[in-house]
Amino acid sequence: MRSFLARGRTSMGAIVCQSRLRSGHGPGDRRKWQQWNKCYPDLMTEKDRDMYHCYYPYLFDHGDKMSLYPKIPENPREWQPDQLQTTYDAIREDKYDAFIRLREKFPELYEDTHAWNNPPPFGEFNMHYSVRLGMIGVKAFTCKDYDEFGNELDLTAFWFPDNQVVKHYNRNGDVGTDKIFVGAMNVPVEFHKPHVTSFYKAARVPVKHVCSGFNITPDAYVPVGTKLDVRHFKPGQEVTITFQNTDYGFKGVVFRHGFDGGWVWLGDSKWQRRPGCLGSEGQKRIYPGHRMGGQTGASVETYQGIPVWRIDYKNSLVYLPTLLDADVGTYVKFSDTISTKGKTLWNEHRGTPAFPTFIPSAEEDLSKMSTDECQLQSHAFYTHFRDEHSPTSLVTQAVVEDAKAAKPSAAAAKKKGYDFKKFQEARKKYRQKMQKARKFRLLGLRTVAHEKQEESRKAKLLRFRRVK
Repeated sequence: MRSFLARGRTSMGAIVCQSRLRSGHGPGDRRKWQQWNKCYPDLMTEKDRDMYHCYYPYLFDHGDKMSLYPKIPENPREWQPDQLQTTYDAIREDKYDAFIRLREKFPELYEDTHAWNNPPPFGEFNMHYSVRLGMIGVKAFTCKDYDEFGNELDLTAFWFPDNQVVKHYNRNGDVGTDKIFVGAMNVPVEFHKPHVTSFYKAARVPVKHVCSGFNITPDAYVPVGTKLDVRHFKPGQEVTITFQNTDYGFKGVVFRHGFDGGWVWLGDSKWQRRPGCLGSEGQKRIYPGHRMGGQTGASVETYQGIPVWRIDYKNSLVYLPTLLDADVGTYVKFSDTISTKGKTLWNEHRGTPAFPTFIPSAEEDLSKMSTDECQLQSHAFYTHFRDEHSPTSLVTQAVVEDAKAAKPSAAAAKKKGYDFKKFQEARKKYRQKMQKARKFRLLGLRTVAHEKQEESRKAKLLRFRRVK
């Protein structure tokens, strides 16, 4: 085979070489990569987790069994046009049979598949699989607290009134559709209409003000009627909260999008809070997505990965170090953060959560305990006082003792440093000067505006004067 150098001797060869090295559709550069940072295979993405990219035979989860073929929906209305519904594939069956026989004959070559024969026990918390239910809280108040280093934290307290499991749900036994409905805040029977009240009567629980569903895994079911405690969460763990932010009603572009608007006292008085020219370019129309006035707020907002600072389980309060753009009394949906980037993922070192939920002991009587005894606080979120330098740059006691023991022979010559005070004074004078100049300029503009208004007023009087 001719080398790239030999191929590049002619102009046609150079063109061929460039086309072979292009990065687009078709065959690209077939040379072996030698750079260490380009030799790694691409990361597996979620769209590639299918039967065509799987090294071993791909099994589809049918709920009660695993199959080589995807599940066909029982409802024909869910079938898609031109959908291939495979019930038997000889090639697939033969490949799976050969894989099973090879796995039995050469077990040392398939060590990574032995875990399939020993799945984790069902019902115990599995950090790679289990997803718990959440709770429904109410924004109660905001306050400040300080950690052990003196860092100030802006906290929002959430109250969890009468949380109780109301219903289990699963759609036709499909995988991934398990859900638990949780109700909160007991209300009188007359509060809701009869069809809503019957929903709670069927569950034999008190009528609740609100109810919300939480997606779970099949091992995290909690019996209907179970009362939930705020110790369902742990101090230090990260939670995801969903709520409706403040409703500001219909607002203009200045409030809604931060437009500048116009002068209050100069020029047209109708041009103070207007958006400006619309649809003057392109097709002379207003394109979709143009920022205009409209409904502001009252939209669903989600905060991910907020750590729990403190739990007061006597008063059912949870404190989060965040501030919400929501009214007091807003219902907030709490659930575990199941992100791989979270800092408090459950493992053997950080401990495991109360699974499937926290059940208080029968002997516990919170009425006999003080509020101070019912506090669970997280560890400090920071390792030092944030208004100072980090601990790596702080002066240690050893450095202080060394400095005391050292005896300087002669004072070092003082360096002529930058006179920062002089710079501050010069900057202050310059700003005062610019402010004065701006004031005179605006006064001039205002005078011109008044003169024009006076001229137009006189012209109007002359135009409409009464002739005798």
